[in-house]
Amino acid sequence: YEPAGAPLAVDGEWTLTFEHGGAELPVSRQLSKLLSWTELEGEGYAAFSGTARYAIDLILPEHKPDAWRLDLGSVANSAVVILNGEKLGTLIGPNYSIDVSPEKFLPVNKLEVLVTNRMANRIIAMDKAHTFWKRFYNVNFPANRAADRGPDGLFTAEKWKPLPSGLLGPVQLIPLQKMNPQ
Repeated sequence: YEPAGAPLAVDGEWTLTFEHGGAELPVSRQLSKLLSWTELEGEGYAAFSGTARYAIDLILPEHKPDAWRLDLGSVANSAVVILNGEKLGTLIGPNYSIDVSPEKFLPVNKLEVLVTNRMANRIIAMDKAHTFWKRFYNVNFPANRAADRGPDGLFTAEKWKPLPSGLLGPVQLIPLQKMNPQ
């Protein structure tokens, strides 16, 4: 396929719901702009490691291209794309896009993106709270970098800043046409 027109921005009110992970599930939010959930004000967002669901309703123009490319933009770290209740695929970077047949779209569509981040933010929170989580048999947990060593000489992430997490966007739908073989 090749692009067949200008991209359509998928913007508006996104509903962000935290599905599973820890330490606790943060409160759901409405977002008018996509950003890392670690930047949200409130309890638990920066420390959360797990899966969150982004949902938005979208209406496409009546023009039907040969296919649509859903480009999620930037994602931290993996995404499952669901359109109108049907799982379209799992995306693991660096490219977070998927081509979708126009037959999959309805007059009004529900786009859901389940994003799972890394465990780092939870480890940072546990180390800051001095929660014992390194339960290894007969193994020390040394740090490679001096900056990551605690007073005991072992690894700690308490000086780290939370890593970006979630659907960062921008999300776009790009109309596609079949390439014309020359």
